[in-house]
Amino acid sequence: MKKALAESVLFSGLSESELQQVESTGNKVEVDKGRIIFFQGDPGEHFYLVLSGRVKIFKNSPDGKEQILLMAGEGETFGEAALFAEIGYPANAEAVEKTTLISFSREKFLALIHQQPDIAVNLIARLSMLLHHLTRLVQHLSLEDISTRLAGYLLDLAPEDCGKSCSIVLKEKKMVLASILGTIPETLSRAFARLTKDGVIAVDGQTIQVKDIDRLTDIAAGQKI
Repeated sequence: MKKALAESVLFSGLSESELQQVESTGNKVEVDKGRIIFFQGDPGEHFYLVLSGRVKIFKNSPDGKEQILLMAGEGETFGEAALFAEIGYPANAEAVEKTTLISFSREKFLALIHQQPDIAVNLIARLSMLLHHLTRLVQHLSLEDISTRLAGYLLDLAPEDCGKSCSIVLKEKKMVLASILGTIPETLSRAFARLTKDGVIAVDGQTIQVKDIDRLTDIAAGQKI
């Protein structure tokens, strides 16, 4: 548990004794796949760090359409935004696979921040990252077509040393990916087909072979196929 804490954005840079104190403040929670951790509007009494597994943070429209805001994986936190405003959670959280979490109560965590101010600085950095992510998400959903969104998503997954071509393994099933990109699976499949037909990628199950990284970059920047 201590290793996961040390590698997280929120608790990086803390000393061994400080990490020990953080560890004693949280409670380990095992969550089965498909379990709802909290619903939108529930009192924001806890936030969580993922030790293993993954959690999707999502909202539902009045007509039932799901929009995934964030996929939290190992070492990432979620639920922090509700800690200080004393408001309900702004979205829902669900385990997408068997997941182990550390749960921190609002009361204990605020007391911990008073003892370890460095955590407050890290928390500001984490919330800034989330704000940047959500700002990008709004831009993608409101201003870009699905091919552009898909190209940008694949580009984010590509390794830095990709060169002209490289392989990417999708973490999400295409139904989940469609929700992340704000579309439906059928429309996403057509976007994959367009990129494939254009010679930009080749698809083999969850493995995507990027065949032309420059063209993928152009499409992610809004250039039409």
